[in-house]
Amino acid sequence: MTNEHSVKLSAAELYRASDLDEIVFDDTRDLSGRGSARHGQDRAVDAVHFGLEMADDGYNIFVLGPAGSDRHEMARSIANEHAQKQPPPPDWCYVNNFDDPVKPRALRFAAGQGTQFRNDMNSLIEELRLAIPAVFESDDYRKQLKAVEKETERRIEAEHKTFEASAKKEDINVLQTPTGFVLAPTRDDKVLSDEEFNALPEEERQQIQEKIERLSKQLQTHIEKMPRIRKDHIERIKALDRDVMTIAIGLPIAELKKRYAQVEAALVYLDDVEQNIINDAQGFRQTEAPSLPFLNMGQGPSFSRYEVNLLIDNADSQGAPVVYEPNPNYPNIIGKIEHHAELGALVTDFRLIRGGALHAASGGYLLIDAWRMLSRPFVWEALKQSLLAKTVRIESPGESYGLLSTTALQPAPIPLDVKIIMIGERWLYYLMAQNDPEFNELFKVAADLEDDLERTANNTQAAVFLIADVVNDKGLRPFRRDAVARVIEQRARRADDSERLSTHMRSLVDLLQQSNHWAGRRDAATVESEDVEHAIAARIHRADRAQRRLLDAIERDVLLIDTSGERVGQVNGLAVSSLGEYRFGHPIRITATTRIGSGEVVDVEREVELGGAVHSKGVLILSSALAARYAADMPLSLAASIVFEQSYAGIDGDSASVAELCALLSSISGVPIKQNLAVTGSINQLGRVQVIGGINEKIEGFFDVCKARDLDGRHGVVIPRDNVKHLMLRDDVVAAVAAGQFSVFAVRSIDEAVTLLTGVEAGERNAQGKFEQGTVNYKVEQQLLHYAQARQAFSSKAKARQ
Repeated sequence: MTNEHSVKLSAAELYRASDLDEIVFDDTRDLSGRGSARHGQDRAVDAVHFGLEMADDGYNIFVLGPAGSDRHEMARSIANEHAQKQPPPPDWCYVNNFDDPVKPRALRFAAGQGTQFRNDMNSLIEELRLAIPAVFESDDYRKQLKAVEKETERRIEAEHKTFEASAKKEDINVLQTPTGFVLAPTRDDKVLSDEEFNALPEEERQQIQEKIERLSKQLQTHIEKMPRIRKDHIERIKALDRDVMTIAIGLPIAELKKRYAQVEAALVYLDDVEQNIINDAQGFRQTEAPSLPFLNMGQGPSFSRYEVNLLIDNADSQGAPVVYEPNPNYPNIIGKIEHHAELGALVTDFRLIRGGALHAASGGYLLIDAWRMLSRPFVWEALKQSLLAKTVRIESPGESYGLLSTTALQPAPIPLDVKIIMIGERWLYYLMAQNDPEFNELFKVAADLEDDLERTANNTQAAVFLIADVVNDKGLRPFRRDAVARVIEQRARRADDSERLSTHMRSLVDLLQQSNHWAGRRDAATVESEDVEHAIAARIHRADRAQRRLLDAIERDVLLIDTSGERVGQVNGLAVSSLGEYRFGHPIRITATTRIGSGEVVDVEREVELGGAVHSKGVLILSSALAARYAADMPLSLAASIVFEQSYAGIDGDSASVAELCALLSSISGVPIKQNLAVTGSINQLGRVQVIGGINEKIEGFFDVCKARDLDGRHGVVIPRDNVKHLMLRDDVVAAVAAGQFSVFAVRSIDEAVTLLTGVEAGERNAQGKFEQGTVNYKVEQQLLHYAQARQAFSSKAKARQ
């Protein structure tokens, strides 16, 4: 490690103001209509276009980006562009299956034709509802029915007369009683009484008995002919009814067949409708429904069985559908079969089948939020199955998983032709890609949005035009030039980089709307930079309760933070806390203690399981850097412990490793560290100070503590040199630096940090490999040598005593 010189940053290096000199405007009214939220998102936009253009299987799209990044609007707008170039997809209807009502049939029509078919069938039903009863009440039908009845009566009478004549020849009369027919002997056409019959000679009585037995057999044959005659009568009536029904419905159904001659499935269905109505003619002769519902049970079919359930209606579509489903649960995506209560039981039929988002988007595009979809049971598996099978089968999850044994409707599946645009965070995309082998087969296109853009003149200009368009679209007051510049600067602050601009749209819209609000509070016609500042400050004020409580705890010495004096083995580190979308920095005391040992550096946070993996890694790296620098030729005979004082929650990240190593070196060397300075940065094994995140919040956090205790010109923060380009500090911090009340130092090596924090040169090795006496490094090396010698002497004495 070379002892380079640290850099004290000027106020100009702490904040990069917007340069809008190349854009001529007074306020946003001069700029509207030229912005685009897609600027700088060429890779993601091209990916979405590619996925939508690919007709092969599996080229569905996953849009990767954080919440609020305008990912939904981008995907929707591109899908709309493609949808307008495509024809509307077909309509789909469910109709009754007369052969098997449990399995409704699906009919496909051209866009808009499904609505017409449903209306035509409703008109047909209304026509038949009046025509069928009327035709059965017509004089012509009554005459034909009466003729059939007379013919049947004639046949029955002829049969009776024939038998009676045959019996009369045998002097037997046929008598009809309530219990049936009786054969009785006669004499001179008069029926013999029992006394008269018993008075006859035995031989004659025997002869009469034989006649009666013979005629009884003939009577039985005669009686057996009656059901056949009645059956013939019923068949003739049915035939008459069919003929009448054919005349009644033939013409309207023929007109429908002519109208839908190009739809083969519709013709087949109309044939079935016609045949079913003809076959069930008797059921339609009732013109009035029973007064009580239960009296209707078991009666003939109603006209509702001929209705049409229009599942997908594209009559008003100008192109392919673009559907966004905000609540992607199973019924909303796959569809459902509804039920209604009837006499205490739940019943259903084909008219209660309801389509889902897949049906609505078929032939077009469906947008789904990945996290919402995965949080709903069964949806992901059902969606995959539909995409793989290219059909949508409406069934309950219980049926699809074989958990139900009751009979339910089994609608015919609807063919599926859809592009899925799934939207979610990056971690969710990679998690699904890693854990579901079918995911990569179905979602072959990833559209990864940029979080920020390089802060070039071109991108700055595009951001200005975008701000103007948002202001216009949202109906806000015009933003003055200085207000637009301040918004641009806040976009850089949002990106945590003075050289880049955030593309996060929700935060931009929020800032513009809130700035407009504060301009309205002062009755201004335009929004000025002071309104933007007010909006930023007010947002912080609404969210900084925890930060204020922490600062108060430091002020009251509940949390011990020194901002003056010097301490051995104690340094002010810097941390960032996140509460939702609000982040704030604050100092944290880090201490180190050292003694003779076996080379172990104990990370107390890790030992008590408060330290994360990255933090533990940072401690191991600084331990390696310590050993490599000072104990290359001898055992590292050190036992050290490092702790974040008064820390009771989890800690992660390696941004405190520079502070931890400085505290460790101070403890070993006995050189105190200035408490008026705080330090942040990670370190590698070679002692190089590396960039860290949250740099602005960390500097401001220590500044707030020092300001509360009165700035004296000696307070400051030590940061990695590579973090300078990320600085976009608050105005009060920049002003304090400009006034010499606060300092920001940038370092590249641990030696530079040690020199700043202790006020003593860290020291470099000379040509003989020795550190110069009096330097921090010299003292560290000498103390470690002392530890090694003491340990060796202790071990020798221990062996001698044994």
